[in-house]
Formats: sequence, structure tokens, C-alpha cells
Amino acid sequence: MMTALTMLAEAGTVAGGDQSAWIAAGFILLAAGLVLGVLEIFVPTGGLLAAATAICFVASIVMFFLHGALWGFAALLAYSAGAPFAVVFAFRMWTRTPIARKMVLGGAQAGMSGEEGTAPAPNAPGAVAVGTEGTAETTLRPVGMVRFGELRVESVAEMGMIEAGTAVTVVESTPLHVVVRARG
Repeated sequence: MMTALTMLAEAGTVAGGDQSAWIAAGFILLAAGLVLGVLEIFVPTGGLLAAATAICFVASIVMFFLHGALWGFAALLAYSAGAPFAVVFAFRMWTRTPIARKMVLGGAQAGMSGEEGTAPAPNAPGAVAVGTEGTAETTLRPVGMVRFGELRVESVAEMGMIEAGTAVTVVESTPLHVVVRARG
């Protein structure tokens, strides 16, 4: 890797002619990479713009090396030092976009009922007292849904499986779980 960079630096010093064209091309590619990187945050392209951004940055480093070894190594050092900060900044900006809000799980939005948005929590901690009777809505293997009047609660069978439609009684109720036993 180091030999490739050294060879690139030597090629830049051997190449004669107008050296200002190389540095101008380096800065133009840097600007193009920055613009494409910002677009990648807001436009869903499946990583196409991110790949174009990386290509622009690598090409700009090559252009800086063609201008001179000092410019090439300075650009390489600056890009390496700035990349972690750019990634963190981009991720923070991306999480505020509508696409990210749809992709990343979060809390239920205010004003949304179970039918319109996210479902309400199936387990109401502490809402079911020991001794309360209900009916298993799903087969408890050992976990399933039990209906206690209007309340639907995720419950755990005390022992074995309980078939759907079986009458159950609460034997333990904590904020974390409700344990039921088949009646009869």
C-alpha cells in the first residue's frame, strides 16, 4: 500500500507541465464527493451515490498526488481524520429524514390508535389480579394471549400447554408477566 502511494507521488513529480490543473481537479472532485455524500443522506439510491462519493474522494486523492507528494499525503491524512466525523454527522442527519423514521423502530406516535398505527402493548402490567378468570385466545405454548373481559394480555402457562378456548385462572401477576393455569 505504501509503495503504491510512493509510486503515485513519484509519478506526480515526474509528470511535467501545468501542475495547477491537478490540484484544481483534486478540489473539484472533493467538492463533487461532498455534494454526492450529502445527496446520499436524503435520496434513497441503495448506496449508488455512496459509491460515487467514494470514487470521487479516491480520485481527488490521486489528483492531489499527481500535483505533489506533500499535497497527496496531506489530502490522505485529512480524509482519514475527517471520515469518522463525517459518518457520524451523516448518520445523525439521516435519522431525521422521513425514510429513516419509517425504517428505524421507535415509540408509538402520539394520537395513533391500534387500528391506525401501532398496536397497543399487549400486556398491561399489574392490570390483572391473581384469581382473575379469563379465556385463552391462542394456544399457550407456554406463551400466548388470554382475554380477561375487555383486556387482552400476553400470558404464560404455569405448566405445559393450554389450548385456545380453555378457561384459565391467574396464579401469578407481576409487572413483567402474567402466569395462568387451566381451570378444572
